[in-house]
Amino acid sequence: MELPIKPPDRVVPEYSLTGDLLSYRRCAMQYRYYNGSALPPSRPVQMWYGEFIHGVLEGAFGMWRADPGRYPFPWPSTPIPEAGAPAPPPAGLAANDLRVIGWPIEQALAYEGKRARSRRARVSAYRRAEAAVNMLGPHLFPLIADAEQKVIGTRPLPRPVEGTMLRSERYALHGVIDVLTNVELANVGAGNIIREAVRAACPDLQGTFEVIVDYKGSHRPETDKDYWQLGEWQVQTYAWLRQRQQLGYPVAAGILIYVNELAPGSDDIRKMKAAIQNGKTDVAPTRGDPDYYALNTWTGGPAPRLSAAFRYRRAIRIIPVTQQSIDNATTQFDRIVAEIEGRVRDEEIRGSIRNTWPPNCNEPETCIACDFRHFCPNPAGTREQLATAEAAGDDDDV
Repeated sequence: MELPIKPPDRVVPEYSLTGDLLSYRRCAMQYRYYNGSALPPSRPVQMWYGEFIHGVLEGAFGMWRADPGRYPFPWPSTPIPEAGAPAPPPAGLAANDLRVIGWPIEQALAYEGKRARSRRARVSAYRRAEAAVNMLGPHLFPLIADAEQKVIGTRPLPRPVEGTMLRSERYALHGVIDVLTNVELANVGAGNIIREAVRAACPDLQGTFEVIVDYKGSHRPETDKDYWQLGEWQVQTYAWLRQRQQLGYPVAAGILIYVNELAPGSDDIRKMKAAIQNGKTDVAPTRGDPDYYALNTWTGGPAPRLSAAFRYRRAIRIIPVTQQSIDNATTQFDRIVAEIEGRVRDEEIRGSIRNTWPPNCNEPETCIACDFRHFCPNPAGTREQLATAEAAGDDDDV
């Protein structure tokens, strides 16, 4: 007779910075259905775009690192055919052509059930990947020490309400840092936009230190949005996790790179223009310069041509890292975890998902791609507006 092994009374819950904490803040109900029930999205269009951009940048860096002088920038990107299903790139293309680099990434994502929403979305993804590689590559690639660095640590789990019985006294927090750089400003060549941006934001830095870089497949958020604050907390928490490893130099700054800003589409321009007019952005063109006129005279149609300098400023966000800022960010994420754990406990008691996990999304783009929007009691926008936006298929913002 075999006796089953008694499971432990307590488990240590694990949380991913992006897959759990940021997803929960985006919409608690959507988070519960996807993460708590292990239900995969039927149309993971946003997931496809982000993973494609990350994959192309990682592939391009790997090729560049193997032989830095072999493929000078800019790298080519053969256009996608006007019609037809996704197909392999034509024979004879250079090894560093973005079509050649991107195709195996598309295949790997398709194997996981992740595909571009439309040909237009696929074209937009390649256009932005080309801009990211050719605009960032010459400045960022020479500074990279590690890519796709996994980090993990445990923290005490605060109780949402005094006396509440939770699953564990601690929780595990993990994530993947896109890029780690070892930077000594004096040794970085003049004209490097990464160096200049870090120097401007952290003028007192001395010696060698690490900078955490995280790619965001989106436009630069408005400064009054949750995503703006969450992005900062994410970088600070990555710094805390990196410190736990005690393997490298101190983390002095984080960089968030908003890839869409390097090659903005019409929807990005519309949001940028509104944020500037409403005073909800920290990067705006100077009155009277060409970018100012290009944005203020744009009324629709193809995106206006903006200067590379302005697009760099919009795309790169430097976040200084101090012990105080790390403590604040990790405390904020502790509270989010405590809130999630409290809802897990409440659901056990109530026996109801909809009465426990609120649909608090305020971004129509998130609702359009959500499988649960049809019975959601509080979608971001009316159902008619969401249906119209979905039918229009404006994929510039993917």
